Amino acid sequence: MDMNQTSVRRNIPIDTLRGMACIFLVAYHVIGITPESGLRLHDGVLKEANDLLAYVRMPLFTFLSGFVYAWRPYRDDWQKFMHGKVRRLIIPMLFVGTVFACFQAITPGTNSMVADWRFLHLKPVAHFWFIESLFLIFLVLVPLEHFRILDRRLGLFAVFVVSALLFVSNAGTPWFSIAGAAYLLPFFLSGLYCSRFPLEFRHQRALGAIFLSFVIMYLLLYGQESIGGRRSFNALVIGMVSCVALLYIRFESGALASIGLYSYTIYLFHVFFTAASRIFFKSFGLKHIGILFVLGTIIGLAGPVLVDLVASKFTLARLLLLGKGPLKKGPIPAVNPAG
Repeated sequence: MDMNQTSVRRNIPIDTLRGMACIFLVAYHVIGITPESGLRLHDGVLKEANDLLAYVRMPLFTFLSGFVYAWRPYRDDWQKFMHGKVRRLIIPMLFVGTVFACFQAITPGTNSMVADWRFLHLKPVAHFWFIESLFLIFLVLVPLEHFRILDRRLGLFAVFVVSALLFVSNAGTPWFSIAGAAYLLPFFLSGLYCSRFPLEFRHQRALGAIFLSFVIMYLLLYGQESIGGRRSFNALVIGMVSCVALLYIRFESGALASIGLYSYTIYLFHVFFTAASRIFFKSFGLKHIGILFVLGTIIGLAGPVLVDLVASKFTLARLLLLGKGPLKKGPIPAVNPAG
């Protein structure tokens, strides 16, 4: 299937990677960001795999956002473009993020809560930082696209170099998720480049598999100690190589692609369901880590899909919960926030 087709026809390899990214993300929050959260693991295979996937998880999400953005990029009407991004990103972030912060504050057994409510969303709430950062990236894209800087390989590469320097310099502040945008931008631009200027050559899949194998071996042999922080040069290289390798492999899975259709909704709502499943099953005395992990991951994926199916039927719910436009007749396609 053509990598450059638009959302009129689904791109199964891309939807497959979206589904994979969703599983990585949901599993991450099921296991826990720290040993004091989630399943509260201090060691073991699950924790080690979770830590290593930090170098792939959000880079892959962002790379795919950049890749899909290239299908329907900004061209002329910046007001219409940004209005769409406010609807798709900011409104659900504010509404769902605030609901999530309130649930954290009143629900026993949650891992954390807002430190200062006066700065709610000025400093991002939990995982909603990604949405705020992505919105900032779109703000940056408007002038770059307006002056056609990203229409040329050299221009796009020059902007990428600047973004890479910001990445490794650890520039930014948590306010308004500016630091998050600096972290994500190189991966977004990499995805945009691969979509806008695709490299076609023989044995792409084999080369992708080889590069991915090298990354996996490197992570297993050397681990976090040799890579450094998430904004180190090594982390940037590993994230980019992983994303490009996965793209070249062009792996197709109907099951993963079905999950990928709801990637944005899963991102928005999975934490409600992972936390609820953990609290629920532990309250009944279930302590087996493997079972809790599997159940939490399944529920964390299935719950948001149910939310999407129900909320998509009501105009107000579509706007507040999903960032979608008014209800229209006919089938409702799943839309990526970068599209």
